[in-house]
Amino acid sequence: MAWFKRSSRFTILATILAVALTLGLIVNAPTRVQAQWTPSSLSNKLPTQWEFRPPRAPGQPVNTVSGGTRGGCNQSEASPIALVPDSKIGTTIAEYPTVFWYMPPTSASAAEFVLRDAKDNDVYRVRYALAQSALPDRQASVFPQGMGVEGTPGLMSLTLPAFANLSPLEIGQDYYWVLALICNPDDRSGEPFAEGWIRRVEPNQNLALRVNQATPEERVALYADARLWYDTVNTLVELRRDRPNNNDLADAWNKLLNSAGLGTIAKKQVVR
Repeated sequence: MAWFKRSSRFTILATILAVALTLGLIVNAPTRVQAQWTPSSLSNKLPTQWEFRPPRAPGQPVNTVSGGTRGGCNQSEASPIALVPDSKIGTTIAEYPTVFWYMPPTSASAAEFVLRDAKDNDVYRVRYALAQSALPDRQASVFPQGMGVEGTPGLMSLTLPAFANLSPLEIGQDYYWVLALICNPDDRSGEPFAEGWIRRVEPNQNLALRVNQATPEERVALYADARLWYDTVNTLVELRRDRPNNNDLADAWNKLLNSAGLGTIAKKQVVR
C-alpha cells in the first residue's frame, strides 16, 4: 500500500510537470515564431547619432587660409566633404585606417592629403593629380597605393600606407587630416578642403573575437555598436561595392550618412 501511494504521487507529479511544460511551450511558441520571422535589416542595427567630443578646434591646413580669394580656384568651386560625424572626429581600431570624402565637380588639377598629430606635426603627406581621376585603368600608375578613385564627382578614399615609413597610429592619440584641392600650385590661399579627426582606440578582447568570427554585415553592426566610425564606413563601403543593387545595404548607407549629418551625400549615388 505504501508503495502504491508513493507511485501515485510520482504519477501525479509527472502529470503536473508534463502539463506545465506543455503550457509553457504553448505560451512561448508565438514569441519564438515572432522572433524568427521578425526582419532584422542592417540599417536597424546602426545608431541614429554618433556622439564624439572633438579634441579641439581643428586648425587650418598648411598653406590654406579661410576667407578672401581662392587662389587659382573658381569662386564657385565647391569644397570636398569629409565623411566624418558632426563633431568631425571618428574612432578606429585600425593601425592604418581608411578615410573617405565626397569629391564634387572641380577644376582643380591636383589634391593634397596631410595627416598631423595633435601637436600639428606632419605624420604623412601625399599629393596626387586629379586630371586622370576619370580613367580607372590608370589608377595604379596615377594614384598612390591605397587611393580608391571613383571618378569626379564621387566618393574617394585614402588608406594610410604601411610601407611609407609610417608608423601605426598610436592608441589613445588624436590625429587631424585634411584633403585640399590645388587649383594653382603658386597660390594656395583659400583653397577648398575637407577635414576630420581620427582617434585610434584599443578594442576589448570580446569585440576583437566577435569581429574575427563575424560576416562582413555583422562586422558593420559590431563596429557601429562600438561607435567605431572609420571601421564602420570602410566595411560598409566594401559591401556596397560588392553588392551595389542590395537594397538593405543602400538603406544602411543612407542611414549611416544621415546619422552623421551627411544627408546631402546620402542623396547622391556615390558608391558604385
